[in-house]
Amino acid sequence: MCSRARPGSVSPAIRRPLVVKRQVSGDWSGTRRRRIAHRTEQLSATSSFLYRIEHYSTLPGVALTVIVTMVCLVAAGAALGFPSGWVAAFEVAVSAVTLVMVFAIQHTQGREQAATQRKLDELLRALPGADESLMMLEEAPQEVLREVEEDQRDNLSDALVE
Repeated sequence: MCSRARPGSVSPAIRRPLVVKRQVSGDWSGTRRRRIAHRTEQLSATSSFLYRIEHYSTLPGVALTVIVTMVCLVAAGAALGFPSGWVAAFEVAVSAVTLVMVFAIQHTQGREQAATQRKLDELLRALPGADESLMMLEEAPQEVLREVEEDQRDNLSDALVE
């Protein structure tokens, strides 16, 4: 990777490698928090919050905690005859959690997809002979996308015939 910065390129502060500290006396929690803080330090507060929700919801310990909690609540509900207030509260809570998770997942996937597109654009810039008109194609109008797709199909057909 080239060390000099070009106009429009990612700043060196964002390119710095992720340093993961070694485990000291069996405690990984501080290291995990530092890793998340490092990844989210450039993000806005909302984006950082959504990233953390998405990150922590993928951890096995969180999944196990949710499963155990749900089993305990169902057992307690069954023992008490499933009070109607509990059922309504459960339905509202599940709907709220689902809505928050949809936004968190969409937000983080959108950011990751945008970052991937920028990386691919940088590769196109760096490769000699690459078609630079393909950079930022994801933001082009639908007609341009169709034209590029047709041109690539024609090029592929011509290459297969030869």
